[in-house]
Formats: sequence, structure tokens, C-alpha cells
Amino acid sequence: MTIATQAAQRPNISLADDDHEQIVIRQDADTGLRLIIAVHSTVLGPSLGGMRLKSYAGGLREALDDVMRLSRTMTLKASAAGLDLGGGKAVMIDDGNDDLRHARLEGAAHVIDGLQGAYVTAEDIGTTCADMDYVSQFTRFAVGRSVENGGGGDPSPVTAETVFQALLRGLASATGSAELDGRRIGVVGLGKVGSVLAAKLSTRGAEILAYDLDPLRGEHFCAEYAGQLAGSAEEVMAAPLDVLAPCAAGGMIDEGIARSLDCRVVVGAANNPLDTRATARILNERGILFVPDFLANCGGLIHVSLEWYGEHGPSEAELIAGAMDRLDLAIETAQVEGSPPIEVAERQALERIAAARP
Repeated sequence: MTIATQAAQRPNISLADDDHEQIVIRQDADTGLRLIIAVHSTVLGPSLGGMRLKSYAGGLREALDDVMRLSRTMTLKASAAGLDLGGGKAVMIDDGNDDLRHARLEGAAHVIDGLQGAYVTAEDIGTTCADMDYVSQFTRFAVGRSVENGGGGDPSPVTAETVFQALLRGLASATGSAELDGRRIGVVGLGKVGSVLAAKLSTRGAEILAYDLDPLRGEHFCAEYAGQLAGSAEEVMAAPLDVLAPCAAGGMIDEGIARSLDCRVVVGAANNPLDTRATARILNERGILFVPDFLANCGGLIHVSLEWYGEHGPSEAELIAGAMDRLDLAIETAQVEGSPPIEVAERQALERIAAARP
């Protein structure tokens, strides 16, 4: 059965207007659920990506744009990480009504189950291991569960670890040394990943300039690690830095900011931190190394993938080492070609997918 036939036979499913395999939009008047699931690719395996709970000022249209960008990035991330998985993502629009959280999660789980394995969900911004424990009561296509419920627990520390390793590689390539002592690193976003990353950097001697939308979170971090607290993300991006680590929402760096940054490396936990590929080219022309986000932050996907596949195949450490080897290759190839590393990394990821097509 073709994708088009499947879409025609299922309610609320339509083909995307680009290269997505299918998109599901489900709205439920009783619970207020507003859910979008984007399945970008299942060539290498089932699409796996987190379920994001987020408010969108632009409503459903803005959420659709976001989930489509994110699901495509998950395809690249899975391929670049050497996983037999495709790319997908879910967004549940947050209206601030937490009383209906469980009812909406149950509704989302039934939609996921109806996709019959095309999409496997996990935690993401706004969702937790506890949420995945609950979702897994209604569908087996959920990972990121708590250790107490047979899962691998919070993937955030593993994401922070691959960002950390990618940052060291970026520094070594851009400056000739991966030494952190005395380096000034700007971290925008001190959430589940950004806070762990900033702590690792600080304990290795880096000077941290940090900002988070939650002032208390920033104050607590700076008090514990003697970091400097910025008043805005713009203040961090305007400062002279060795490394800028975007660890909050995507699209933070546009062409104007790329032309004004005073740093050697951009690498962080955020998905799609650059608004366009033109921005990546501007950074490259200015001699600023942008480390491909989908390789830098692949640790979380690697972690939850082991929950899906069990103990078969390479270990988490082996998969991370392989991903970092591919990052090294992308950076080295980009230097030879004179192109942005993200373009090389994407090409390599897509070549792996193309080779797997029947």
C-alpha cells in the first residue's frame, strides 16, 4: 500500500507539501487536544522523535512549520548518528491548561498507536519521563520512560555529553586546542540540557556567560558555578566569546546576528539554531565554525533508541564515538571544500538514506 493510499484511508492524515511521508493533525473539542505529528522518513526504520508541548503565538500554522522542520532534522540526526531509524516529531499545542494534561496525552497516544509504528514518540521540550510513562500505558510506540518503568530515564545528560564532545572538537578545529581553561563560553538556555552542559564546561575551567528566560534558573546556576548572568539572549550573542552555545529554541541566529557575532565556534543543544542555510554560509565566510546541530545534540536520540531496540547492536558509548567520528569527517571535508560543515554533514546523512532505498 502506498503512502498516498494510507493517507486517504486514515482520518486527519494528509501528505506534506514537501518531502514528508505523512502528517497527522488531530484536534479534539472535548479535551482541547491540538496535536501534529510529522513523519519525515521511515527509510532507515521507524521515525523517532520527541513530543514537544509548547505554546505558539501563530497557532496551528506556526506549530506545523515548526514540527516539519524538526522532523526533517530528526531524519538527518538519526542517519548521521548511524541509527536504523527515520525522522519524526510531534507537537502538542500548550494552552496553559495543565488539568487536562493526562487526557490530552492519552489522546495523543491513541493517535500515535494508529500510525502502527511509523512514529515512535519520546520526551521533548515541555514533556517528561513521567509523561512517557503515562503515554506508554496506551501505546507501545513510546520511549524515554523512567528507569522505574523499564526505560532508560532522562536523555538530557547524554545530549549534553555529545554537545560537550562536539564543542571540544569544534574548538580544536577552529583554534588548534580543545583546552577549556579560561575560555569564555556563552550559553543561551539553562534547561535540562543547557544547565548540564554549562556545568560541565565550568568545572573544566571555562568562564560561562549565561542567560535563561527563567531568571531564577539563571541565578541558581551562576551562584553555584560562579558564572556571569546576562540580561538577555542578545547580550550573550553580542559579547566577545570563544564559543556560543545556543541551547534554547531554534532559529535564534539570523543573518544579521551571524554578521555581528564575535566568537570562533557556534555549537549547542538547540535544534535548527540557524534560521536558514544562508546564515550558515555567512558564518563560514567569517571564519566562525558552526558545528552541525543534528550531530552535536544526537546523544539524546542515541539514548532513547537503545530503549526501543533493546540490547542488540552497538552500545551507547560506541554509537556516540561513531557519531563524533562522522562529525570529525564532516568538519575536515568542509575545510577541504571550503563549505559549511552542516552542508557536508547533511549530504553524508542523505547519502546513507539514499543507499538504503529499495
